[in-house]
Order: sequence, then C-alpha cells, then structure tokens
Amino acid sequence: MPGVIARGIVFCLLSFVLLSACGPVPTDIPQPAATPIPATVTPAPLVDTPVPPTATPQPTATPTPEPTATAAVDLTLPADWVAFSDESRGLVIHHPAEWNVTQPSVENLTALLAEAENAVASRSIQAILRQLTTTPGALEPFAALGFLFDDPTAANNQFVSNFTGIVVPADGLTLDTFVKLTSAQMEAVESIAMQSAQVESGLRPGGLDVASLRYALDGAALYGLADGTQIDGWQVALYDSDADRLLILSLTGVSGNFPNLEEMFRVLVYHIEFE
Repeated sequence: MPGVIARGIVFCLLSFVLLSACGPVPTDIPQPAATPIPATVTPAPLVDTPVPPTATPQPTATPTPEPTATAAVDLTLPADWVAFSDESRGLVIHHPAEWNVTQPSVENLTALLAEAENAVASRSIQAILRQLTTTPGALEPFAALGFLFDDPTAANNQFVSNFTGIVVPADGLTLDTFVKLTSAQMEAVESIAMQSAQVESGLRPGGLDVASLRYALDGAALYGLADGTQIDGWQVALYDSDADRLLILSLTGVSGNFPNLEEMFRVLVYHIEFE
C-alpha cells in the first residue's frame, strides 16, 4: 500500500489517541432459558386386557419466538442543523448548530480557542493547537474538527465530545483492508479496546458500504481523567463519488454521553456530501 495512505491512516488514529480531540461497550446479550418439555409417560396396558392401538403422542414443539424487529433509525436531516463546507475538497458536513465545526488551520484553531469559554474546552483546544501546529504536515489531511462546547456534562467529566474528519487519497485501498489495518493499529495500543471492526451498509444513501470501527479508550491513561473514565469512539470511513479519496470520520465522547452522540453521528454520516 502506498506510503501516503499508511501515513494518513496512522495519523488518523493518533489524532484522537494523542490529542484531547470512535460505540458503547458491548454487553452480553442474555440468552433465553430453554423451555423444559415435560416427559410424556405412556401408561402400561393392564394384563390380559386388549388395548386398541393408539398413536403415540408426540411432544408439542415449543414455538420459536420471532426476533423483535429493530426500530428503524430516523435519518431525516433536522431542519435546524447547519452546514460546514470545505470547498477545496468538495465536502459538506451537516451538523447540529450547537457544535463548533471548523477546518483546523492555525488561524481557525486560534479563533476556536477564543470561543472556548470554559476551562475544559480551552485545554482541549490548546492540546490540539500545540500538536497540529508543531507537527510538520499534520494539518494537511484534516478537513474538519468539531467540538460540543455547550455540553453541560463537560465540567464534570473533564472531556469535550468531538469529531474529526480527515481526507486521504484512496489509491485503490479497499474498505476491508482499511478495517483490517486500522483495527490492527488500534489493538496494538494498550489503552484501546476494540469492540467491532467491519464493513457495513445502511449508513449511507443507497446502502453504500462504509468501514465501521468501534472502540473504547482508557480516559485515565490517555487524557489524565479520573480512573475508570471510559471514552467511547466510532470511526467511519467512506469513499467520495469516484472512490478516489477516503473520508475518515472519528467521533469520541464519554461513555455515559455516547448514545446521544451516536444517534447524531448516524445522521451526520448519512448526509455527508463528498464530491
């Protein structure tokens, strides 16, 4: 695989692992207990009493319950969402108005820092600003950076929910290869626990496939948060219309907040415009 793709994927991983910038922890699904079938006892006929032949009753089959249909996810674009555009890449990301989304140039990150009024948000932006502005070429693949500064729980959990968008040349990279390579990179990091890694449909119009990786991050080890704080992540990679470029979106948030973030992210991914 060309080096530029490998570097792009590696940087995508490190961007949310090393910075204070992708699903909930899977739980064991309880299996239904087996329905006991009482043994049928056939009474012995009385001695010397002729017994007419009778059919041996068969045990009644226990009906298998039909699986409960999963409620359809509403992917309608909310009327109050706004659009972020990166004209140089032909990229449009629709998002809730309360999210601060920008293309992370030095100027934009500096302006974003001024908007981050609370201390938690300021520290997050400062960490990213230092990393991205001191690493040669770090800003080049970044298309978007979004923060939920208005989250009232940020002061308690000391983490700002966020997403990143990175664009790299596809150069023939398949989604399956992306999943295998990226999941292997994540599994090599002690503080990351992979939950799922697969190619799936249903997240884009027309059932187009995307790469989907879910993982959990050790908030104490990676971000200096309280022991036991789990950061959940969901990364989705999709092609542009010509499959020439790959857009890699990564969402992170504290585990307790993640179900609502996940619902938002599904709608965001579905309505990405990437030409």
